[in-house]
Amino acid sequence: MDKIDIAELKSIQLDILDDVVAFCKRNNLRYFLAYGTLLGAVRHGGYIPWDDDVDIHMPRTDYDRFLATYNNAAGMNVAVSRELDAKYRVAFAKVYRKGTIVKEEHFKPDVFGVYIDIFPLDGFVNKKQAHACGQLRRYMHVKNSLFLKQMSFSRKLRLAITKLILLPFSLGSLIARLKRVATEHSFDDSKMVFSSHSRLAGREVFPRAIFDGCKMVSFEGREYCAPLDCDLYLRTLYGNYMALPPEEKRVSTHNSQAWRV
Repeated sequence: MDKIDIAELKSIQLDILDDVVAFCKRNNLRYFLAYGTLLGAVRHGGYIPWDDDVDIHMPRTDYDRFLATYNNAAGMNVAVSRELDAKYRVAFAKVYRKGTIVKEEHFKPDVFGVYIDIFPLDGFVNKKQAHACGQLRRYMHVKNSLFLKQMSFSRKLRLAITKLILLPFSLGSLIARLKRVATEHSFDDSKMVFSSHSRLAGREVFPRAIFDGCKMVSFEGREYCAPLDCDLYLRTLYGNYMALPPEEKRVSTHNSQAWRV
């Protein structure tokens, strides 16, 4: 296998993003740059220099339509989600490049290559709903986590205890429960919406109005859709988002390697 360096990784991710965006335009589907990708666009004009992934949001109805139809195009990229592949261990969707593979140090092996993440946006009912979604997402994170040599004994012990507590619950049942709770109220009928598949779902609540249209932003010299009020979105997530973190924290958190196969 040939290892993929960071420059090629980002090039593949951008190609995937462009393909997804073109598909969304052809099929009248809504999407928005999200998380660190939007932060990078606003603060850096592209990738955060120490980051190495791409995230987008889709309202739930668009997300479902996308997953039901994208793979029919039979291109170089594949959409994968729990609904499409029972082996898939993540609560949200990815689109990955055929002929590549990604191995992530902290988590059990999955079925995708170099990818971008797609997170659904759902109607917000109340804080109890958001808290439940965040807790279920944390449980899934524990189910997928591996014991690593560099972990402290106390961290390994906490992980082992939590895994033991979660033994009666399959990963599939947790994912199904999350979807039921997340979709209690529709995106388009809600004044507030939230990123239901985040471990911080209770914090990631936004006025739906900021997704009622599209503001174009530049990312790596290309134009993509963003929420109408990027400032509100980013302040909700990151506070003073224009301030750079301390130098020692300017590192990727993904701990992954990619190869061509």
